[in-house]
Amino acid sequence: MSMLMLAGPVHTARAGEQLVAAISGQVTADDPHEARTGADFQYYDHVFDTLVTRDGFDVAPRLARSWTSQDHQVWSFQLDPAARFADNRPVTARDIVYSLCRYQVLTRRMGREMLGLVRLSAEAGGRVSLTLDAPYRLLPSALSLVFIMAAPDDAGEGPLGCDPAKVQAGRGKAQLGSGPYISAPTPQGAQPEQRVLLPSPHCWRDCAVWARVVLWSAPDARDRLRLLVTRQADIMEDVIPVHLPYITKMKGVTLTELPTDRTLLLTFNLRPTLPGGKRNPVADIRVRQAIALALDRHVLVERGLEGFAGPAWQLAQPGMEGYLTDRPRTMQPDPERARALLAEAGYGQGLDLPLLLPMTRITDRPRVADALASMLRAIGITLTTTPVPAAESRARVAVGDFQVMFAGLGLTAGSAMEGYAAIAGAAEKDSIANPSGYRNAILDNLLHQARGAEPTAIPGLTLQATAILDADLPMIPLMHIRDLVAHRAGLSLHARDTARAFGRIASPAVADAGRDP
Repeated sequence: MSMLMLAGPVHTARAGEQLVAAISGQVTADDPHEARTGADFQYYDHVFDTLVTRDGFDVAPRLARSWTSQDHQVWSFQLDPAARFADNRPVTARDIVYSLCRYQVLTRRMGREMLGLVRLSAEAGGRVSLTLDAPYRLLPSALSLVFIMAAPDDAGEGPLGCDPAKVQAGRGKAQLGSGPYISAPTPQGAQPEQRVLLPSPHCWRDCAVWARVVLWSAPDARDRLRLLVTRQADIMEDVIPVHLPYITKMKGVTLTELPTDRTLLLTFNLRPTLPGGKRNPVADIRVRQAIALALDRHVLVERGLEGFAGPAWQLAQPGMEGYLTDRPRTMQPDPERARALLAEAGYGQGLDLPLLLPMTRITDRPRVADALASMLRAIGITLTTTPVPAAESRARVAVGDFQVMFAGLGLTAGSAMEGYAAIAGAAEKDSIANPSGYRNAILDNLLHQARGAEPTAIPGLTLQATAILDADLPMIPLMHIRDLVAHRAGLSLHARDTARAFGRIASPAVADAGRDP
């Protein structure tokens, strides 16, 4: 993490005052176990805890103070006896079992199978036993995204410790968490895009230093900047490069670069026909190859984000598991070959393609889209950009109503194979993570092996998986996103991972007085 301090008067925050964060996403999930977007996780991470938390690409204790496994298939987690829900009820093994069961029920309803749980057991002394359908070495990392809630008295029983019918009936209802904040009703006069959080009355760990936290959704960067400039917001998330010259001249403002694991991708709909029966041009591999040959990632980065990103020729970044050190870092565009491929596919006279631009923190990149359109015009493809709300993009993906779209991926566990499982694996087929509908049995087998493989086997598996995706091109990595946050100089941000629970990671700068830098 790097920090740039700007000259000017400092407004020192005081413990107990309000914190307002202008965030780039919209909270769309009414239920923490159906969280999909970064904004969803930001909001719910204030209210709920997870068994473990992330520390970079490692995991650290949260509700669980330790965990063990002999074979990566049967796991045991020991709870911290100090853990309490917001009503002072202790967090028990039964709550963990219920939450994991509930999560699996709801993710299966969405067509996903993330954990592969087949048996859950609440044992004496605050111990929870998990049995999976196959070894999964990175299970603790996956559990860092599963929120734990209090089990209701009428949770019922089932194969995994909950009644699926009751879980479905309770979707979207308020749940009790053990995080440092509780949800508050939106106050009178507040904007509908605001979510308000108050300190939990029985916080047990990482307790709130803010009397009130407001997450103010403003997808347009100009709106976030306006909120910061007018001092309606203390934090502006996702600073875009075009605003940097202005922000660096603002008095009393600090820029902080936060950790990021996010990659911007170009993804394709591989279904042979579109809704209505129209032929889908990008289902032809030659069209996708032509697009790949037209790309200049360095130009995309420079024109689209003014250099504030890294060109991406693979999902993983240096230091991540499965990063291929021998993979070329530069691939020269070949417009002549691209035009020849389009002609072979029957589009020698040109091709019109719509680009879906979901309005999320990773994919809302209109200047990148403009730069991409310029490159594709050179080979005879006219690209028309259509920005859409995140919820609409999910609905369109579900029915195959798109051709090309921007997608974003965060490598939470720092593993390339985990990323491939999300964007090209069977478990996420036809979801917003894998919108292409891509499915490859050989790749699925490699992904299955990687779940239980030792780290020494991962490079070889990643190399094979990458070769398959290079050949089939369901998606193309474009750039690794950097993450800048602007905030008033009286704040310090302490991010140890890519989460953005600002009420947890932001503190008054005075609290750091006397600490070693």
